Amino acid sequence: MAVLDRVFRRINAASSILLPTTSTHSVVPQLPQMVIRDLYDDADVDALPMMREEAMRIPAVARTRNLLVTTIARMPLRAISHSRGVDTDVTDKHTWLFRTDSVVSPYERMAWTVDDLIFYGCSVWLLERGAPEDPTTPGSRRPIINAEWCPPVRWEIGVDDDNEPVLLVDEVPIAEDRFILINSPFEGLINIAQRTLRGARDIEKAWVGRIRNPLPLIDLHRTNDEMDEDEVEKLVKDWSTARRQDDGAVASTPEGVELNVHGEIKHELFVEGRNAIRTDIGSFLNVRVAMIDGTIGVDSLTYTTKDGERNSFYEFDLPFWTDAIAARLSLDDVVPRGTRIRFDMYEAHNLPTPTGARVED
Repeated sequence: MAVLDRVFRRINAASSILLPTTSTHSVVPQLPQMVIRDLYDDADVDALPMMREEAMRIPAVARTRNLLVTTIARMPLRAISHSRGVDTDVTDKHTWLFRTDSVVSPYERMAWTVDDLIFYGCSVWLLERGAPEDPTTPGSRRPIINAEWCPPVRWEIGVDDDNEPVLLVDEVPIAEDRFILINSPFEGLINIAQRTLRGARDIEKAWVGRIRNPLPLIDLHRTNDEMDEDEVEKLVKDWSTARRQDDGAVASTPEGVELNVHGEIKHELFVEGRNAIRTDIGSFLNVRVAMIDGTIGVDSLTYTTKDGERNSFYEFDLPFWTDAIAARLSLDDVVPRGTRIRFDMYEAHNLPTPTGARVED
């Protein structure tokens, strides 16, 4: 249970910060924000840890996630056996790499695996194993015949009667040889990027609010004291509502009220702020900003091309995610010793073939 031990220690070490609230394998219940708002009228819901669903509403997060997911999921997995200095493709002996026994395709399995790594830092596959390779030998290896992605809401890491970490799926303990826990070298976006995610959400609200109300600050200045507090409150509310209408650019002030406009916010701040969010999200997820439609300040001596950025993306950015998956699938509890699993990036560097990547038969 060495893998579970490492993850379990990581959860315990982070128990004083955000992980128990945001992690998919936390034992702490996660209440929707709307429920918390109903239970506690004075609760600052915006200050609560942001979950995946809300993070995906941020364009920069969705763009980066979609780029990583679609790029990695379409790469076939290959099994390579190394013997006497010779590498041999033995993918046909491990059919679970390119097919499944359910309606979830290998593409979808890998897509949601990458999604888990992005937001939570780890993912789980459930396994079906065949008969032992050598029935006469106790503990003989049982080859994998099917592997399925397990949704995060179904699993968690708990403890058994001996206080040892154990994987629970639908609250039922799972044997160690019935699952694969894939860890990434990244704790998960919602676990370490809460401040950036909140800032991105606030920028979205700010520019949407600016579009609805182009004048940043309006002062309905009273020139007399004939209005009481209730009338003033109603005036401000009615004015704010009218400003958000389609014809809100035209208005009439009542007698005794003057319209004063204060301050002016340059629209460039919103453009630069939204671009900065793309840079920050890309930095967290190890994706260069040019690949997620962002811009970066460069001097006159720097020359880059789209092909150069694309090549750098495949060479430096993607391995951060693919190597972790390939390394886990290459361990001896998954494939025989001497066999390794790798992503086939042939189509990424060559012209597409007429048949495309190998898919479900």
